[in-house]
Amino acid sequence: MLTGSNAGRTLDLLKSLTTLGKPGVQVAVIARRPHGYFLTHVEGAKFPAVNGQLIGIQAHELKDHDIIELAGVKMEFFIKA
Repeated sequence: MLTGSNAGRTLDLLKSLTTLGKPGVQVAVIARRPHGYFLTHVEGAKFPAVNGQLIGIQAHELKDHDIIELAGVKMEFFIKA
């Protein structure tokens, strides 16, 4: 997490689906699939952004060091070696 109340913390993606955001404001899910990790908008008037670009309705494949902006919080996605 880069900003917000959890800045400096890490969130390990141990499950196949990890929900992020604030219900009623903006919610997205990161899905672990056989060929990578994908961010999908679930709820909210505004879509999440990856590297400053809104992702739209389609699942967006995440790359190492992508910056995700969701519900006013910035976080960096990275793949552990």
